[in-house]
Amino acid sequence: MKKVSVILLFCFFLTTPLFAANIMSTNPLGKLSQSNVELDFNGEKVSTYTAFKSDYVPVSSLRSIGFPIDYDITSGKVVINSPSLISSPTSQALSFKNNSFALYESDVWIGDFKTHAIVSEDNVLIPIGALRQLYHIDITDTTYHMTPKEPLHIIANSNTITNNLPTPITVSLIDLYWDNGFIMQPSNYDLSPLETRSRTMNVLHDNKKYITTIIKQATGRELNYNNGSMFGQTNDLLFDYYTKLKYLDLSSLGDPIDFDTLIWAESTINSKNMSSKTKYLVWTNIDLQRTFIFEGSTGNWKLKKYFLCSTGKSSSPTPKGSYELTRKVPYFGVEKGYRCKNAFGFIGTTYLYHSVMFDKTGSYLLQGKGELGARASAGCIRLSVENSEWFYSNMLSGTKVFID
Repeated sequence: MKKVSVILLFCFFLTTPLFAANIMSTNPLGKLSQSNVELDFNGEKVSTYTAFKSDYVPVSSLRSIGFPIDYDITSGKVVINSPSLISSPTSQALSFKNNSFALYESDVWIGDFKTHAIVSEDNVLIPIGALRQLYHIDITDTTYHMTPKEPLHIIANSNTITNNLPTPITVSLIDLYWDNGFIMQPSNYDLSPLETRSRTMNVLHDNKKYITTIIKQATGRELNYNNGSMFGQTNDLLFDYYTKLKYLDLSSLGDPIDFDTLIWAESTINSKNMSSKTKYLVWTNIDLQRTFIFEGSTGNWKLKKYFLCSTGKSSSPTPKGSYELTRKVPYFGVEKGYRCKNAFGFIGTTYLYHSVMFDKTGSYLLQGKGELGARASAGCIRLSVENSEWFYSNMLSGTKVFID
């Protein structure tokens, strides 16, 4: 019976995708694009893919050119080993249906080195830089040429450090963490021949995301190792968006917003190098009929709220340009037979952000004046009652207003 189980497991491994289904995050960080640079190992080439300006290679592609892969179906742990012999390569192009990717939450190791990874559908991808642990990589315009290099015979991770050499050594390490930015915690060890020593991580970093441990320097008899590489582990945009998505409640941003829109809005407004006299910045996009509220400072604006709105119709357009919030009035228009509530001007009090239109008593919406999402006003910018209340209560005079 045991033999049958082993055979069935082996067949499952060979005939199914390398990784279990449903490991793709429901909240992707972005879209993969195929890189124009291929990975070349012993004449076998596989495609690489770009995520946030860094290139990644699918683990299944490495397996197809001879890399032994161990995969724990329970934990999702992946271990990539060096091939001893390339035989009958089965390299083939992968097809990603939607190209969305997320950070892979299980452990991935290339040899004895822990690397971060991303996942797209049922494909796990590792950064090209992680392969530098075991290989020299020479880069041309179209190819990463990969050739084996002499092993270091030193192993370091979050729990232990091992000297596999028959001589004493001195080792300098960096433990890499992420906490709204990369943190590099250095440590130094003097190790006897063939010594393994336990390590205790710095308690100051207990609540931070541990990424990996990197050997930066090792010296000893006939050993002088100096490493300037971070092995592809410092993709700051990847971890920045991962943190944002993990801790941000998108439902708190006013009207519903998807993560792609969040990233697009922040990158767009930060590319304009805008400043504001207050900690807020308001952006109304006429084409989208949306108003974005940011908090932060020049080059570091973070989306705080996102509102559906209605700007001026074609015959009375909302003026485009950069302005400032001026002063607010609880309501206006009663003398003309209507009432707009929670009004905050951005060109004097001629053009304002305000609620949808009510009758002059403020009791009910005027017919045809409560809709949002289309150009419908005389030039002001209409918001829902709830959103106009928030805007009126929280925005500050002097706040930059950008309308395009």
